[in-house]
Amino acid sequence: MRKATLSLLLALLLLVSGCTSQNHTSGDNGASLGDGHPAAVENTSHDANGTIRIASWNIENFGKTKATDPVRMAKIAETLMGYDIIAVQEISNVREESDPGCPRNEDACPGSRCHLIRNALEKYLNQAHGLHYRFVFSPQVKDERYLFIYNPDTVTLEDARLMEDPGDVGPICGSHPESTGMMVRQPFEGRFRTPGGFDFVLLTAHTSPSRNIEELQALDYFCRQAESEGEPDVILVGDLNADCNYLREGEDIALRGPGYIWVIPDSTDTTVSRTDCAYDRVIFREATKEDFTGKWGVVTDIPDNVSDHYLIWAEFWTGRDSD
Repeated sequence: MRKATLSLLLALLLLVSGCTSQNHTSGDNGASLGDGHPAAVENTSHDANGTIRIASWNIENFGKTKATDPVRMAKIAETLMGYDIIAVQEISNVREESDPGCPRNEDACPGSRCHLIRNALEKYLNQAHGLHYRFVFSPQVKDERYLFIYNPDTVTLEDARLMEDPGDVGPICGSHPESTGMMVRQPFEGRFRTPGGFDFVLLTAHTSPSRNIEELQALDYFCRQAESEGEPDVILVGDLNADCNYLREGEDIALRGPGYIWVIPDSTDTTVSRTDCAYDRVIFREATKEDFTGKWGVVTDIPDNVSDHYLIWAEFWTGRDSD
C-alpha cells in the first residue's frame, strides 16, 4: 500500500511539473525532416557535453532605451541564458557607434567608439550570472546591425563578416543608396567550430517586408555562396517574415526547394502580438541534417515592451559531423 501511495504521489508530481512549462513551445521532428513540417512532441533536456543550441531573436529596436532600462535588460539577459550561440537582429544603435565611411553617424562618438549595448550585456548577462559570453557586432547595415552572442567554452568563432551583396551601390550604411542590391540588409556570416568537430556557417538575416519574396529568393543565393566557399553545413536563422501576408503557404521560393530543411513549422507562432505568424525561422542545408538532433523550441515568455518577437532555437550534435 505504501509503495502504491508513493507511486501515485510521484505520478501526480510529474504531471504537475509537466504542466508548468507554459513559456516554451518545443518539438522533435527527427521523423519528418524531409517535408519541412515537423511534428511537435515533448522536449527533452539539453546535454551540454554532446549538443549545442543555436538561438535567434529579433530584439525589437534594441538600442539606448532598452540598454539603459534595468528591468528590460534583466529580462533580455534571462532570455539569452542557456544557449551556445544567439543571433540577434534589429540592433538599432546607429547613433551610438560610428563606422568609417558612414555619414549618418560619423559625429556620434568623435575620437572613440561607444559600446552601450555591449556594456549592458556584459553587466546584465555576464557579470550578473557569472557567465562570459562574447559579443560580435556586424557593421552598420542601413539602419541596423546584427549581433552574434556566443559561449567560447562550447563554440569557437573563427570568422565573422557581413556578406558581400553584388548589387550594393555606395556605402552599406547609406540611408538612401542608389541600389540596396539583392537585400536591404544582407546576411551576417559567422564560421563556428565545436570541440567535437562540428564546423558550420551560421547566417543571420532580417528581411524587409516590402520586398520579402525577392529577399527570400536572394537568401538562396547567399546560402549557396557560403556553401561554395568550402563548408557544406550552412544554417540560416533570423526574422525572415516567412509567413502570413509576406509568404503565403505553398508559395514557390527557392528556399523551399530540394536541399533545404525548415525546422520551425508554419503552424508555429513566433510573434508576441495577436498575430499568429511564423516569421522567425531556422533553415539549413541538406548536409546538416545528420547534425540536427530534432529538437527545437520557441520561448514565448517575452513581454511586449521587450520585443515583438519570441526567441527561437534548434539543437545540433557536436560530434556527428561527417563532412
